[in-house]
Amino acid sequence: MIAALGFWGKSHLYIRNLSADFNWVTALEALTHLLFIFFFACYIVSLWGEKQAFRARSFSACILTGIAGLFLSAHGFYQAPLWSLETFVYPLAFFLSSLLLGSVTVGMLIGHWYLIDTGQTLDPFVRIYKFFVISLTVPSAFLLLSFVLLYFLGAHHTLMGIERLWTQHSTLFVTRIIIGYLAPLTLSWMIWRTLSIPHTMAATGLFYIALLGVFVGEILGRQILALTSLPF
Repeated sequence: MIAALGFWGKSHLYIRNLSADFNWVTALEALTHLLFIFFFACYIVSLWGEKQAFRARSFSACILTGIAGLFLSAHGFYQAPLWSLETFVYPLAFFLSSLLLGSVTVGMLIGHWYLIDTGQTLDPFVRIYKFFVISLTVPSAFLLLSFVLLYFLGAHHTLMGIERLWTQHSTLFVTRIIIGYLAPLTLSWMIWRTLSIPHTMAATGLFYIALLGVFVGEILGRQILALTSLPF
């Protein structure tokens, strides 16, 4: 339902862009968005049955179409030639953000399952925790690297966006880094310490706080994207 509402909200943009100047990238983006909704609906339906192959294929197709749509949608946020640094940085930044959001959400949900069944092994919890740490450290490093690369090698409109970010929205940018990256990194160390005890209830609570930090940080990042067209 949420995915369908998202497509409905963007449908007028797709129609306007395709009517004014037909673009294969925009057409493919709209197609992958529709396919994602279809395969996601198939996966949800499969949860009420025992068709394991159908469930696995629907889940895989949902992930693939979602990633494809994510990469295709990045082209609308920058003004640069096809063979430019922005063509690489923007899709990868969006992909890393989705991994971070997914990892912290799954970590919090798995932690709640340990509150229901206290006799489980900690291996799944530790694995998703490690995935969360990787999904957090890689975007943090990529943010610094992409900022430097775009500053020195970016297109003219990108440089204007960086200048606007520093002069008009520096407080927003610093707040985004603190809430979205530094605070979750600190919490990740605390989660590991509680898992070492082990204390899954405390680790789940810390995962929930980290989830809030990541979500607020990504909202601030989308605000930066709207104001400056930068994927930070």
